[in-house]
Amino acid sequence: MMQNLKQTTMKNKLAVFFTALLSLALLPQVAAHKYFFGLTEVSYNPRTQHVEVVHQYTLHDVQRALQKQYGDDFTLDNPNAEAQIMRWLENQFTLFDSNDNKVKLNWIGFEADFQNIWLYQEVDIAPTDFCNWRVSNNILMREFAPQVNTVNFVTDNGTDGVTLTRENYTKAVNCQ
Repeated sequence: MMQNLKQTTMKNKLAVFFTALLSLALLPQVAAHKYFFGLTEVSYNPRTQHVEVVHQYTLHDVQRALQKQYGDDFTLDNPNAEAQIMRWLENQFTLFDSNDNKVKLNWIGFEADFQNIWLYQEVDIAPTDFCNWRVSNNILMREFAPQVNTVNFVTDNGTDGVTLTRENYTKAVNCQ
C-alpha cells in the first residue's frame, strides 16, 4: 500500500510539473497576438436620424495605448476614463464630407467586455451616401506597426469600405 501511495504521489508531481512546463511554453503565444486590426462602421440610423459611428478594437491593445498616453494607472473604471478615451479617439479618427469639410463627431460613450471595446460616436446630419467622403483613422497605429483599420460605410445600397494602414491612414470612399 505504501508503494502505491508513493507511485500515486510521484505521478501527481510529474503531472503538475509537466502542466506547469507546458503552461510556461504557451505563455508567450497567449500573451501576445500577431494580428492587430480594428473595425469601424459608419451608418445612418433612421430611428435616431443620426449617422452612427461604431468602433471595435481589442481591449488590451486600447488599454495599452491609453496607458502610454495617460500613465500606467489608467483603467476603464477610473472616473476620468471616459473623458480620456474620448480625447484619445478625437485625435485619431476624423471624417470629412464630400466637400472636404471636417465632420463634427459627437461622443456617445463606450462599452467593453473581457476581450473587446466598442466606442460610439454620432453625427447630426441627414442621411448620405458617403460617396467621396474621406476618413482618417490611425487608431493604435503608433503603438502597433502592423495595425490595420477597416472602415465600412453602410447604406441602403450596400457597403463601401476602406482599409487603412500606418503608411496610408487616410482614404476617400470610392462608391461604385
